[in-house]
Amino acid sequence: MPKYRVRRRVDAQQILEEFEDWLLRERSVRENTAEQYVDRVVSFIGLLPAPLEESLQALTPTTVTEWLDKAIQNAQCKRSTLRKQLVMWRSFLQFCHRSGRTSQDLSGVVPNAANWRLSSIPDPVPANTIETLLASLDLKAPKGLRDRAIILLLTGLGLRSCEIAALRLGDIGWRTGSLRVRGKGDRLDEMPLPEEVGRALEEYVLHGRCGRAEEDRVFLTMFEPVRPVSPNGISKILRMCCARAGITEFGAHRLRHTFATGNRLGV
Repeated sequence: MPKYRVRRRVDAQQILEEFEDWLLRERSVRENTAEQYVDRVVSFIGLLPAPLEESLQALTPTTVTEWLDKAIQNAQCKRSTLRKQLVMWRSFLQFCHRSGRTSQDLSGVVPNAANWRLSSIPDPVPANTIETLLASLDLKAPKGLRDRAIILLLTGLGLRSCEIAALRLGDIGWRTGSLRVRGKGDRLDEMPLPEEVGRALEEYVLHGRCGRAEEDRVFLTMFEPVRPVSPNGISKILRMCCARAGITEFGAHRLRHTFATGNRLGV
């Protein structure tokens, strides 16, 4: 770890070392790439007051956006450079959540460079809209049980469509109350499974899969030929639920931002 990092932020030293180790161990990046990530993050965290651990615990989606605004204005970088910085900062926020330094995963607040607009966060879906969406489902039908479980995974855990589509039956820890999630590069992360999300998964697995035990993927299509639901299929299911409920359509990504802002059902 270069000495200049220590001189700039003594209270950040341990966090930076752990972040670099996490990149090498969990993301399998090269050493020089990990060093570049940490170098970028130094300027990012330099805007947060000491002690850094407390500042990270206090982060909210709004403060993250303000934080990004200042960092980008200070950097005055090209869009190609900005794209790299946003990827690195997103990784750092994921690390902060995985290491328990933030109570929620705020990486979803960081936009892509092509969509960056200062001081802008996609509007969360109002809680009453989610309630309306869930209330419109027919929980006596397999489709309703499946769609409820998908919606609660989006709003209760902030999972991506691809992560939901990739879920396997063995990923659900019924006894431990946990869920194993496959991220990029087939990386496995274990997350706590909220009670209501777990109940919805249980109802669907027991009564919504129509005895298709030979299929390892959790979420299946409703009509023959039955096959695992694709990531695009997750988004299509959500749009169809919106149309059935008579509300304005929105995508799975917007529900992830709803999770990040904390404006969701108490699951």
